Amino acid sequence: MIRTLALAVAAAGLAAQSTIDATKITLAPPAAMVEIETGKLKGDLVRLAVSPDGTQFYLQAVERDSRGNVAFRHYLLGPGGGQPKGIDQEPQWAAAYWTAKAAQSAPGLSSFKIAIDRQQKRVTSTSTPAGGDMAKGGLSPGAGGAGGGVGGTSVADATGAVQQSQYASVITMTLRGEVVGQFVNAPALPGTTFGWGPAGSGLIVFTSADGRLVIMDDQGRKQEIPGSKAAQMPGWSSDGARLVYLERTGRKRLTLKVITVTLPRS
Repeated sequence: MIRTLALAVAAAGLAAQSTIDATKITLAPPAAMVEIETGKLKGDLVRLAVSPDGTQFYLQAVERDSRGNVAFRHYLLGPGGGQPKGIDQEPQWAAAYWTAKAAQSAPGLSSFKIAIDRQQKRVTSTSTPAGGDMAKGGLSPGAGGAGGGVGGTSVADATGAVQQSQYASVITMTLRGEVVGQFVNAPALPGTTFGWGPAGSGLIVFTSADGRLVIMDDQGRKQEIPGSKAAQMPGWSSDGARLVYLERTGRKRLTLKVITVTLPRS
């Protein structure tokens, strides 16, 4: 089972120079496996890894105290569902999985490589991507004054929010002209917005700007995954037969979702 993708690649006659066409992959609708109450976990989730046999899921969280000290928390989800259980340390298989999925180049295809751009840019408070340190500064509906405006926000307030801007540190990761990760006034965390396919596949899955999942191959061919939204930490199972990700379903709730993948036949 673990070598399903490798066998499929060999059967299709895919050498190192040729890869799988992302547009010809068949995808089942996303299926929910378990809901995770993040309020019961310590820290912010930063990693999702799948065991080689596909039966376990590892979650890593980062907890920071008022002094800036950082502690890593480790959790495991089994095939029976239920809430994540705390463990003492990251399993070796999880570390190896993350190293491969979050690398700058595709496993087995070094030419398929993410470009990283670091700039200081002027960013308005209303356009800063979520996850940065700058607040968006939006107003609640009904808070506007006599000036009127959309959703109860006054024209004066809206204009002021747009005009408020400052320089921010922006790290952008691009691949074949697509943004596969962007971090504003925050540390870059490769793998939280994308995941490479198994070695030799020439595939990547990433989260688009609107939170949907997209599969792309080394030729730039893409397929958006229907039904995906508010996606975080997308990745592949080791055999390439499944995609896994976390979907934000509430302020303190994430749902682990799985998508069955069928590769094209030769």
